[in-house]
Amino acid sequence: MQRDQLKQRILRESSEFISYLKELISENRFDDGEALEISLFVIKNGPESLSDKQWYVFLENGILSDKYVDKCERCSEHIPWSNMHSAIFINKDYLCANCSYFENKVTFNNYL
Repeated sequence: MQRDQLKQRILRESSEFISYLKELISENRFDDGEALEISLFVIKNGPESLSDKQWYVFLENGILSDKYVDKCERCSEHIPWSNMHSAIFINKDYLCANCSYFENKVTFNNYL
């Protein structure tokens, strides 16, 4: 998948992606200063304004490093940008919201 498909997804879903970027920035999730700088540029100017070199650095050192999961590990559907943060950083289960809910419900019921 990686770079080309992710780039196309970001361009198609830019407003949702920018919301996700803002969430990452507000929680200091970027270790790479250049990727952070490009993220701020994307928020201000939109992802379509990135050069090929910026795309490469942004995806390789920023998003693909540990801030993106392509598909839910349970149902194989794309995880929406609005659920990406929870799937990776909060629940740490790499599941979409529906599968995460189901998994937690099953786990909770097993303890009853």
